[in-house]
Amino acid sequence: MFDSLTGFAKKALREINPKNRWASPQGYKEVLTLCLPLVASSIAASAMMFTDRIFLSNHSLTSIAAALPAGVIKFTITSVFMGIVAYTGVFVSQYTGAGEPGRASRALWQGLWLSLVFGALHWLLLLRPEWIFSFGAKEPEIVKEEITYFSVLVMGTPVELCMVTMSAFLASTGRAKIVMWVNLGATALNIPLDYFLIFGLGSGENVLIPSMGIYGAALATLFSWVANFVLLALFVFNDKFEKSHGTRSEWAPDPALLKRVIKYGTPNGVQFFMEIFTFAFFSFAVGTLGGFRLAANNIVFSVEALSFFPMVGLGQAVSILVGQAIGRGAPLDGERVTVSGIVLSTAFVCLMFVLFVFFPEPILESFVPDDLDPPTKAELIALGAVLLKFVAVYMLFDGLYLCCFGAIKGAGDIWIPMLIMSFWGLFGLVIPILILIRLEMANIYNMWACMVFYVIALTINGAWRFLTGKWKKKKVIERVATAV
Repeated sequence: MFDSLTGFAKKALREINPKNRWASPQGYKEVLTLCLPLVASSIAASAMMFTDRIFLSNHSLTSIAAALPAGVIKFTITSVFMGIVAYTGVFVSQYTGAGEPGRASRALWQGLWLSLVFGALHWLLLLRPEWIFSFGAKEPEIVKEEITYFSVLVMGTPVELCMVTMSAFLASTGRAKIVMWVNLGATALNIPLDYFLIFGLGSGENVLIPSMGIYGAALATLFSWVANFVLLALFVFNDKFEKSHGTRSEWAPDPALLKRVIKYGTPNGVQFFMEIFTFAFFSFAVGTLGGFRLAANNIVFSVEALSFFPMVGLGQAVSILVGQAIGRGAPLDGERVTVSGIVLSTAFVCLMFVLFVFFPEPILESFVPDDLDPPTKAELIALGAVLLKFVAVYMLFDGLYLCCFGAIKGAGDIWIPMLIMSFWGLFGLVIPILILIRLEMANIYNMWACMVFYVIALTINGAWRFLTGKWKKKKVIERVATAV
């Protein structure tokens, strides 16, 4: 193990020089070309929910109080199914590398069939949604608006999952820029829709659109999803793609391939769920310490997104390129692209580390509400500056974790990441925080210490699995003849 670590470190150090790796195969340029559109896509998708909350915060306190938990619960429930259909992208990557575009389209369609089935299963939640939101001492009006927001989003789940599947297909065939522009377009549409459907258009007898509040916010998101879906479908199923990949003719269900997608996609879905669940749990746990600390925590997570989204894009790019390398029978190319991803992420997190540790106040001031009185604002920024130092520490490990996990998942080594995420999510974060709360020893600092430990543990285990090299022998697709 030590020899593997030493050898890998030496290899990584040799790759730092941009002259050696900028335009070479599996180099920085190739990774960034795929990564940057993926980063923009992730930011655009998140901005849609963020826009809802910005406008709702100016509509009523009840609406904003209802939108956040309802949105988190909806995303947490859907995350399992989202992880399954998103994993069709790994199949597409490997089929692309193997020179089997028709099979890549067949994998796309299996994901679309699953998306429709999983989306329809979500509709069962609409039978008794009040069960989900009946816990806790909340005002009846908040519960009512939570159910409204949640129900509209659940109705759109089939469309949402099909969007994820088609986006994964396009990105895995090297067309991430299409996904980026579609997501940016849908987000741009969401902004005016949000405004007019939440606040209405016109007044008195000249009302063109009535004010619909949180229902309007949910409708705006749903309409934007539909627009996103239509645009993606126009690109995926056009004549050019039909000629090169058979995207329209490969529609038939394939039981053997569908079974493989479910087999490998399920652990990916469980891992994604655990990742979302642990962060949601952490936010709710901090909420038990009071509104002031929760506000500081949410502001810090908003700042942290500045560093997290680029690294998520890097991890996705590494996963796609490793999948293509495995598909063409060149695992060493996968190792090379992972090194490029790690070097790029390390350079980026070092920059963010300096900003978060030495210049936290100017960054935090942009996220703190202007209507706070000066003493409260100063205290909030001071607490946020301390918490950003915790972020800076675990961020040094985030890039390595995301690239290593992206590589092994792109190869098809998916069960180990699921077990790592599940084990450390429970025993490294959830259970320790519950014990601290039970013993009445919990404070925001030891909770954040648990978060740092959790991320470091994930990184160590993910790096260990990558260094064993067992992922190089994995493959999610059937053994087809690789392209020359």
